[in-house]
Amino acid sequence: MNLRYLILAFAILLPGTGVSSQTTGHSEVNPYNVSDELRACLRTKPELEIDGRVNPFYISGDFDGDGFTDSAVQVKTRKDQRQGMLICFAKGNPVLFGAGAAVVWPQEDDGKWPFDFWMLIRKGSKHLSIYPQIKFDTLALIKGDEGGGLVYWDGQRFRWQQQE
Repeated sequence: MNLRYLILAFAILLPGTGVSSQTTGHSEVNPYNVSDELRACLRTKPELEIDGRVNPFYISGDFDGDGFTDSAVQVKTRKDQRQGMLICFAKGNPVLFGAGAAVVWPQEDDGKWPFDFWMLIRKGSKHLSIYPQIKFDTLALIKGDEGGGLVYWDGQRFRWQQQE
């Protein structure tokens, strides 16, 4: 099944349930909505803060297949507001994409988050069955009608799988 059909199904079947994400236009996050684990991860990167412009601002899953819950959080630099994504592993060092760091998707880092929508796709999902290289939970990053792709862990580093 094409990723677009999956997104369309979520948009039609689950409105108002908090499953879909959207650009909110404001970036303030209620501190009570941030887990202790996420706070601890962000303390390792004091130059970053949570960016609440995309709802949800973080997604949890087992991105590296170790059996522990990891988190991906939308962030921005405190100094110049460059946007990105921080992957916080339950065990191990966080990985930053954008916000001044390299990205895995095919686009230059201009400081802006290039996607309108993101969601978790669980390992073993039939939507991932055409990608045998994807063994763990993955993030789908979508930009309107332009498509997007999947950010996944290959056992050593994050990779990008383009979707149309």
